[in-house]
Amino acid sequence: MAEQHDWLSVSLDARVRDELASAVAAVTNGNEEVRNHLARVLRSSRSDLLLDRDQGALVLRAITAQRQLPALKARLEAFLNER
Repeated sequence: MAEQHDWLSVSLDARVRDELASAVAAVTNGNEEVRNHLARVLRSSRSDLLLDRDQGALVLRAITAQRQLPALKARLEAFLNER
């Protein structure tokens, strides 16, 4: 059985972080506090991020709605055991 982690490490460039921040902010369902915090983090200058399960689920909803970042989508699905 695969080992489960509490965090998923993600590295994104500034352009992708900005686009993802906009997509995350547009997600209407989910925890507003998590959404707002994650959007702020994505708009910061950090390129390496650690996503917890709530943040990962939110990012997955955002990129699924936008139909972007298929490699990140696959990693998030595996992390959230949705694959």
